[in-house]
Amino acid sequence: MDLHPVPRVPRGAFRPGLLLRDRPAIVPDCALHWPATKYWDSDYLRRAAGHRDVAVRETDGPPRNIFQHLGPGGRVQFGQYLEWVLETAEDLEDLVRPGLDPGAVTKAVCDSRFERSYYLDAKLAALSPVLLQDAPAPDWFRSELVDTNFWCGVLGTSSGLHCDVTPNCNVQVIGEKSFFLFPPSQARSLYKLPRVTHCRFDPNVPDYNAFPRARRAVGFHSTLRPGESLYIPAGWYHQVTVMSSWAVNVNFFWRRPLMQTAARAELWPLLLRRYRAGLRQRTHARTESRG
Repeated sequence: MDLHPVPRVPRGAFRPGLLLRDRPAIVPDCALHWPATKYWDSDYLRRAAGHRDVAVRETDGPPRNIFQHLGPGGRVQFGQYLEWVLETAEDLEDLVRPGLDPGAVTKAVCDSRFERSYYLDAKLAALSPVLLQDAPAPDWFRSELVDTNFWCGVLGTSSGLHCDVTPNCNVQVIGEKSFFLFPPSQARSLYKLPRVTHCRFDPNVPDYNAFPRARRAVGFHSTLRPGESLYIPAGWYHQVTVMSSWAVNVNFFWRRPLMQTAARAELWPLLLRRYRAGLRQRTHARTESRG
């Protein structure tokens, strides 16, 4: 892989690009003024949302590529999930060392013999109105903000390599996360799975014998730290990995700017399938409502 650091742009100078010129960027001072970056810790989170029921994702074994290996999951109180995170983070603390890369973290966590792993991504408004007020969205787009998500997981938790069909901003609040990013043009080198947004290739532990085209993949890699924000354009492939004993992020998703979507031909088939699926659901709902 040919990897470069993600460009860093001061908050006052950053504006998302247009069309094919759009690129990821780290805005290091975007959230330093947030109440979230000042006040959020385990006690604050427990007071604000400990009583809330949340849906927790589950996977057998270590939390590697968790979205590609999901188990049934379940619902628990957020406070119970947070206790699991803190207890597990304490067990994993000895694995956290300066200079570790995502591959070393992934191997160390896999060797720790997890029987089962959990991960939480929740709608922040549903989790806690207080927490939502602590994390105001950047004013990067005129288009509507469609989602604000709260992410919480332990060392080594990885999303797997995937893309989103809307532009988004990932803000680090607690801990650190590693981000690999690749432009839409690299889909073939990343062995994108058909009909979905995920890829078979894992840049954390690259297997070039199984995925030889990945040697030619060109992209970016950086670590996000508290108070820093990462802008990810629509259609860019990214893999996210927790690099601290535990981590919390807030993720904003905006409605797709029309011209940005039109410039990403790689997104057209997926968006068309989603449109057709939504149309079928609406047609079915109307038919049932008529009796």
